[in-house]
Amino acid sequence: IIANSRFFDNDVNKVPKTSVTVGVGTVLDAKEVLIMVNGHNKARALAQAVQGSVNQMWTITALQLHPKGIIVCDEAACEELTVGIYKYFKDIEGAHLDPASML
Repeated sequence: IIANSRFFDNDVNKVPKTSVTVGVGTVLDAKEVLIMVNGHNKARALAQAVQGSVNQMWTITALQLHPKGIIVCDEAACEELTVGIYKYFKDIEGAHLDPASML
């Protein structure tokens, strides 16, 4: 609990006492999977998820095998994507998302 307090303003009282662990197999068995990636500290993981090959070193790459997997991320998380990949996904986003419907 003390080690995890760094994720909770160094307050051990804010650290959850219980958690749920989900394995890769369980995630891949789901009908749909949504992963949210936020911040520049996750940029390397996002780059591996999107541009890397499926491998055991980056568990997130298993999402490439899911037929209905989606990743939602902010600009900061995209810092390590190649320009071509970034533009490709921005074009998909623009073609399929109506900003007015998101209000």
